[in-house]
Amino acid sequence: MPNRAILGSTTELSGDFRYPGWGGSSAGAADQDIQYLTVGYGTMETNQGGAYVWNETSVKEHSETDNEDGTATYTVTINEGLTFSDGTPITAVNYLAQVMAFSTPVAVAAGMPGTTGKAFVGYKEYNAYTGEEAEGTSKIFSGIRLLDEYTFSVTVSTEYLPYYFAYTYAAFDPAPLGLWLGDGVEIKDDGEGCYLSDAFYAKDDAGEYVTTAHLNESRYDVSTYPFSGPYTITNWDQGTKQCTLTLNPAFKGNFEGQTPSVETIVYAYIVSETQLEQLKTGAIDVLSGITGGDETKEALEIVDDVNFSEVHYQRAGYGKVEFDCDFGPTSFPEVRQAIAYLLNRTEFCQAFTGGYGVVVDGPYSPDFDMWKAVQDDIELIDYAFSPDTAKKILEEGGWIYNSKGEPYVEGATGVDAVRYKKLTEEEANAKDIYGNDAGNKTYASVANTDNVVYKTVEINGEYYMPLAINWFGTTPNSVTDLLNTNLANSSDVAAAGMVIRATTGDFTTLLGNIYRDASMGYGGTPIYGMFNLATGWNNAVYDQKNTSGVSSVDHADFSSNKLIDPYDLAFPYDKAADRLTYEEAVEASGDKLGMDYLSMAMVYNATTEDEYNEWWMAYIERWNELLPDIPLYSNYYYDVYNANIENFVTSPFFGPARAILYSSIKGY
Repeated sequence: MPNRAILGSTTELSGDFRYPGWGGSSAGAADQDIQYLTVGYGTMETNQGGAYVWNETSVKEHSETDNEDGTATYTVTINEGLTFSDGTPITAVNYLAQVMAFSTPVAVAAGMPGTTGKAFVGYKEYNAYTGEEAEGTSKIFSGIRLLDEYTFSVTVSTEYLPYYFAYTYAAFDPAPLGLWLGDGVEIKDDGEGCYLSDAFYAKDDAGEYVTTAHLNESRYDVSTYPFSGPYTITNWDQGTKQCTLTLNPAFKGNFEGQTPSVETIVYAYIVSETQLEQLKTGAIDVLSGITGGDETKEALEIVDDVNFSEVHYQRAGYGKVEFDCDFGPTSFPEVRQAIAYLLNRTEFCQAFTGGYGVVVDGPYSPDFDMWKAVQDDIELIDYAFSPDTAKKILEEGGWIYNSKGEPYVEGATGVDAVRYKKLTEEEANAKDIYGNDAGNKTYASVANTDNVVYKTVEINGEYYMPLAINWFGTTPNSVTDLLNTNLANSSDVAAAGMVIRATTGDFTTLLGNIYRDASMGYGGTPIYGMFNLATGWNNAVYDQKNTSGVSSVDHADFSSNKLIDPYDLAFPYDKAADRLTYEEAVEASGDKLGMDYLSMAMVYNATTEDEYNEWWMAYIERWNELLPDIPLYSNYYYDVYNANIENFVTSPFFGPARAILYSSIKGY
């Protein structure tokens, strides 16, 4: 066996390796693996247990100072002698490139949230600066300082303190300046804070930022700029979804000083139907994240610790149906709940995992410490299979009409086979998460293989929306297949007055529609309200603020579900206000705390583990009620690999892309 490891994955690479997800909350897991292999020397890194630890390979010294005004300053000095893969020295300024670029309106114009540095003093003024001085803006980011060639500091504003995971404010990764700033742009500090040279804000004749185009190109650029991690990308084939990486001899090690031994890593896209044959024939060396019951059993049959070995662990995540919650039928919680009641998740989990997984009822893993602490007290809706309950909550939600505005009759045909809801004026004219028209008046089903098109109809000035769900799933994918059989084509769904229209495609297009990113196949108008994929945590820091519940458009890009909790509109979280205890917040809100409030208070109000767990439990309960996802299973991951790979040890927070750093090929 050559000094090479071929990692097989059934999740496609998209090429979004430099900054997967572009600041959103649904980064592709496979793309993140490439990032782990190519980005190194972070000031902090996650260890095998998922905890953030200081990286002594890159950090010479660090300190935290509590200031008299209530702010806190983190100062970091990095070691001299670190270089990128091309030999270019890594200095303090490289650690600031990302936060300086991604906190600007230039980044927003490139489709990013533009909020990377929002916790630091001076962010609001810096974020408002467009290249021209104006009241309330500043070219200088006062809370970020470049103190000398190897030392920088960040000062956290009082709005973001105290913070349960405050130590992570000092976590920064180095980047080549040109990657995120463009050629010739510098970061300077004249004593008042860092700023970017004027070229970063330059505009073309159309008034568009020149750097915006650069950001959208460099995001996928794997050849122009060097890497800081253990490996460099030497080839990326968009057609085959295969990425080849070669050992970076300049890399000095991770947080434990570990350097790679395996010379070449090939990250290959595979399909589950042939993955075992590919492993047995040597086409791939590692099958990671095996999840399905049949696939797991078949894989374990070849494990003999002579030719093939395995390691397994409880997954820090879950497979799911994900909803877009800002348009169409899936914007209504009763529709999301009804779909959950129409899917027998217990049977689904058993069919897919073969007993190697469990059903969860919220965004957690059964292995989480928080879950273990509250599982006896938490009150969750289990959404046990019940078509009658689905019908009942749909009726209570107003889905009681046919296409003519008459009472719905079960068993009708054509466009009247589904229920319709009479929209209020507010619902008919609703805005999506970005403030654009949600399109509820023109909503229509797609992938109409039976030539029946369900669409919103206008009757006497009133709008009636059909209970037709547009679903996008990837293929080949056994979860997609099971959902087709057990849900989309279920007689129970039809009897409930619902239709689910299935469209299939690749994972990049799926992510593009979730991100609403035209560069990834999004057509410009929201179509799909339902997707199937999986999610997980790559570290033990459970911080969900702004990811599921969102109280304002300012945080829209953080929420993959695009959900605004009405409780948050009535009682929004105010970072400038006094930090209430859980009991005080419950009383002040009338026992109506929204997801955004709960997720913020979880990390900003809690000062002890017990307080954190109290907020966490309330967040999970509210999430479970609004149901932005339907959790399908939380399973064990099995990684089966060629026994010639030695010391290959994975864990929930330390997957193959990280474990391979500690591995070697027998004989090398």
